[in-house]
Amino acid sequence: MNYYSKLGVDKSASPEEIKRAYKKLAMQHHPDRGGDQKTFQEINEAYDTLKDPNKKAAYDNPQPKQQYNYNSQNMNDMFNQFFGRRQPKNQNLFITIKMSLEEVVSGKDVIGRYTLSNGEPQVANIRIPAGVENNQQFRFRDLGDNSIKGLPRGDLIVQVLVKNHKTFVRDRLHLRTKCSINVLELILGKDIVIEKLGGGPLIVKIPAGTDPGTILSIPGYGLPDLNTGRTGNLYLEIKGKTPKINDNNVLAEVKKLNDGISVSTRR
Repeated sequence: MNYYSKLGVDKSASPEEIKRAYKKLAMQHHPDRGGDQKTFQEINEAYDTLKDPNKKAAYDNPQPKQQYNYNSQNMNDMFNQFFGRRQPKNQNLFITIKMSLEEVVSGKDVIGRYTLSNGEPQVANIRIPAGVENNQQFRFRDLGDNSIKGLPRGDLIVQVLVKNHKTFVRDRLHLRTKCSINVLELILGKDIVIEKLGGGPLIVKIPAGTDPGTILSIPGYGLPDLNTGRTGNLYLEIKGKTPKINDNNVLAEVKKLNDGISVSTRR
């Protein structure tokens, strides 16, 4: 077998060219991809010789009656090492953990309970960090299945589901919510009190002349970033609410006020 022909390169090919040729052919003919086992073995045999300067020199200048033996025992090991594949291990196991939006702020310590394939129950202490995203997965090494002896234990994959909140909507690091304010109070301006995520009052100043639909940005009251710890903003959408006035005297005063506003804002 001509190793150069097998890899499709010239005898003068550089190590980089030989490597590229091997990578292309190995991926094409690997048995896991439907390739032929014999062809794959020949490709590895050729590359095993031509990649090594000493073996290549001996192959290019053979001595009489000298034999060249190729050990195919570690053929897949060489392929896995070249392409960065991991050695086989036991299967990973998956569990799901539910969290509230309040728990996302500080993170959560949970006890994960699951069962191995042999029926053995398992308990793991799991820390979910603050700022976790919905459907985000975390890998805990060596906590998975161990049914196949002689192989490393698998991993435990934990998927986090963040429940919807009745008041706040998540927008990555930010929170969005709404509040309704009397339109007259929007004209005059007002300090209002809303409830923060997790409870507790938050005073927000509504400037005089605020239009319905205005969105106010309140820094530092969003969610923490999982990696940096930076906190997002709270975006408060102001909704106008028309008061129901049944007193004719009050309505007359409102009309007088409206007439005054019309005069003062007339161009």
